[in-house]
Amino acid sequence: MKALFPYLKPFRKQLIIGPLCKWIEAILELILPTIMAFMINQGVMKHDQGVVFTYGIIMLVMVFIGFGFSLICQYNAAIASQGFGTNMRNLLFERMMHFAYEDLDQFNHSTLFIRISNDVNQLQLAVAMLIRLVIRSPFIVIGAIIMAMLLDFKLSLILIASVPLITIVLILYIKYTTPLYQTYQRKLDRFLNILEQNLSGVRVIRSFLSQRKENARLDEAAMELQAQMIRVSRLSALLNPITALIINGAIIILLWNGILSLPDAIPAGTLIAFINYATQILLALVAVSNLIVIFTKAQASAERVNELLAISIKEENGHLTTIKDPDTAIQCEHMTFTYANAAHPSLYDVTLSIQAGQNIGIIGGTGSGKSTLAAVWMSLYNCSDFYLFGRHPMEYEKQFRQSLIALVPQNSELFSGTLRENLLLNDLSVDDETLWKALEDAQAAEFIYQKGKGLEIPIEAGGKNLSGGQRQRIAIARGLLRNAKITIFDDSFSALDFETDAKVRSALKQYRNMTAIIISQRVATLYQCDQILVLDNGKVVGFDTHQALYDSCNVYREICVSQHFGREGAV
Repeated sequence: MKALFPYLKPFRKQLIIGPLCKWIEAILELILPTIMAFMINQGVMKHDQGVVFTYGIIMLVMVFIGFGFSLICQYNAAIASQGFGTNMRNLLFERMMHFAYEDLDQFNHSTLFIRISNDVNQLQLAVAMLIRLVIRSPFIVIGAIIMAMLLDFKLSLILIASVPLITIVLILYIKYTTPLYQTYQRKLDRFLNILEQNLSGVRVIRSFLSQRKENARLDEAAMELQAQMIRVSRLSALLNPITALIINGAIIILLWNGILSLPDAIPAGTLIAFINYATQILLALVAVSNLIVIFTKAQASAERVNELLAISIKEENGHLTTIKDPDTAIQCEHMTFTYANAAHPSLYDVTLSIQAGQNIGIIGGTGSGKSTLAAVWMSLYNCSDFYLFGRHPMEYEKQFRQSLIALVPQNSELFSGTLRENLLLNDLSVDDETLWKALEDAQAAEFIYQKGKGLEIPIEAGGKNLSGGQRQRIAIARGLLRNAKITIFDDSFSALDFETDAKVRSALKQYRNMTAIIISQRVATLYQCDQILVLDNGKVVGFDTHQALYDSCNVYREICVSQHFGREGAV
């Protein structure tokens, strides 16, 4: 929790005013039983209506003043807690957007979602309670004991004796519940991860008739989550009754002593004041026990949030905004790349040079390193021995580096909104004529015309209201609008029919200032490229034209034969 305190600095005023107001309210609340004792002893018992009226007015005024200070505290607590939660969510989201890919690989989507929502909610609640109750509750306990001692020292020893017992109960509760809450958060992560997988893959699950299996898996995770919550709830359920038992026991002893001491004439008002102070202690300790529950949860959430905040932003950012070698788009010199915690390199000793303006194809079997190579070239992972227009990518200023190269992934990420909004992710100033040109080159204009709403057609999240081929064509158009010097099409034509595939490739030739790198499993998509890079188990086994590779590269020829594609074209 301490690591998060610096993020409360913008709310220092609220953190001072709120507890101060609550402290004043607590002082007034502590004085009330003593005034009541005077009113009973000197007014009620002596039948003096003037004293009763005077003390009654004083108590009423104190109540309203305390209520006003309480409202001010609540207002400041709301500002600080809501502001802290908003700032923390924005901070986490911003940091996630800058995480290196090797850091993002450590987390799945569901756990990131929980940390930025549920975990921050727990911290937000803890901040509110920090302002409202952290000072008030302990102060009430200590103050009530002091006020009781001023009224009757011997009788106050009964209240004092109950405090160590309750303290022991609270310490034991913290000791045993903190690890239980941490385990609960991990089980919640697992449950939501399974739920996310099932919802996103519901079509596959139904097609393979595996609903029962997935239901059983989700039920198992839900039952584990339920069982863990029951363990926590059982301990939490014991806390309030045990503290109430101790304090109520103290009240019974107070009353018993009051009865036994009737000959000594303990004033009735003093005895009632003691009962009020015992009740205040009970309510304050109940609040403390609830605070412990809240802060125990917050501690578990804080550790998870700190895990994200502790990840250093490894992305290097140079200062250069000019390219060194405009003729050589990409150059690799014995480049080797290994994923974090991987036993073997995914790319090994890659040496090649791609000239600007070329159309380059990349082909290879599953797991050969095609997408990894694209990710490295996109600078999603930092890798040495790789140069972009004559310089290491990290020498360039970040935005300039990102402007040099664009990626069109296989799984087209479309967002809820309109077609125009999806196309204008990069540059909002692009005119409609340019948008339609990109759509025509991507062979998407025809089906958009048919929908009748032009660039304002609605797009659902993930493009669910479009076919796979339509989504890919929109993604290709969006990639072309980047107007980058290098555009990587990572299996972006896989959902296109052969005719549309050919038309898109033909349109790409018009972009003479763009180096097109096309990753595909289909030889028919690549055979007309200027050069084709063949990968096998992370190694370059061929880099030449289609005819030359067919003659000299066994791996490439086997791929061609399996797809019934000969040296001169389709068989």
